[in-house]
Amino acid sequence: MKTSRLITTVDAHIGGEVSRVITGGVIDLPGKTMSEKLHYINNVDDSLRRFVLHEPRGGVDKTTNLVVPPTRDDADVGFFPMEANGCYPMSGANAICVVTALLETGALPMVEPETLVRLDTAAGLIDVKVRCENGNAIACTVCAPASFPVHLDHPIEVEGLGTLFTDVGWGGWYYGFVDARKLGFSIQPDEARDIAAVLREVGTALQEQVTISHPYDETINKINLGAFPFMTLDPEEGSNVHRFANMMPGGRIDRSPCGTGAAARAAILHSRGKMKLNEEHIALSITEGEFKIILREQKTIQGTQVVMPEITGRAFIYGTSQLFLNPEDPYQMGISLSDMWGEAARGVNC
Repeated sequence: MKTSRLITTVDAHIGGEVSRVITGGVIDLPGKTMSEKLHYINNVDDSLRRFVLHEPRGGVDKTTNLVVPPTRDDADVGFFPMEANGCYPMSGANAICVVTALLETGALPMVEPETLVRLDTAAGLIDVKVRCENGNAIACTVCAPASFPVHLDHPIEVEGLGTLFTDVGWGGWYYGFVDARKLGFSIQPDEARDIAAVLREVGTALQEQVTISHPYDETINKINLGAFPFMTLDPEEGSNVHRFANMMPGGRIDRSPCGTGAAARAAILHSRGKMKLNEEHIALSITEGEFKIILREQKTIQGTQVVMPEITGRAFIYGTSQLFLNPEDPYQMGISLSDMWGEAARGVNC
């Protein structure tokens, strides 16, 4: 066997949501900051993302996280998640998987009972407090980016559904939320296909009809990948348990509760008086994957009222991968077809 490239990964999941972590084969990317590195891979040279994400080495269901040297002295590593349609500033679920992989494989030193890992991301410095027992990362608490509502009760016209009212929030990325009850869903596994179909239409409407703009970080708005549509089942009176269904690139449902989405939703609920500081809420995914959410602080950043969420969850490592490239392979960058990849499809060998 001959190969012109070898990339190794540690493979983990939360709630069944696959999160691969590149642990070898990539040294760094150009850029003095994580935002510049993210701009490079999204707008200058996308070949690494296509190599690891496109079939046959990857798939629309496999987020792959790039870990690079930090660009700031107070961080341990830099990272950003690579998805089917591009790379993103931050992901709570993937941050948990990255930290778990680095600690449990010894790439970063583990200290029991708690290890602090500081992640350099394009959404800012992210602290992850990890409860450690017997060499395992038992629970990772991600101090999410400052989160805030962008729009409340914003009307959108959705094909086949008429007028829906959506809340849009930022929790490390932009998310548009619609009410599952009003659409006749209870966010159960047997509804996944129908929920995905509805959220595809909601996502189209969000992209066409809603303007999103970060109030104090223009670099984020240059990463023009739109707002993920989210279906929420808010708690009944007396309960703090939520159910979430988030649409991922390619049109599938996130198996995890989505950390940055949960942070954005928490900010919206706080603005409505439905979530208090230091009050624990539970976010469940469609597969019963679980995150705990707490708002630790409210403050003002450059005139914008924000809250500081903490998201706690656990990832599980299930394997490792070695990705090769035969120089004679006609599909050097792989394939992504619209039958599975939807709008994220880029065709053959591109």
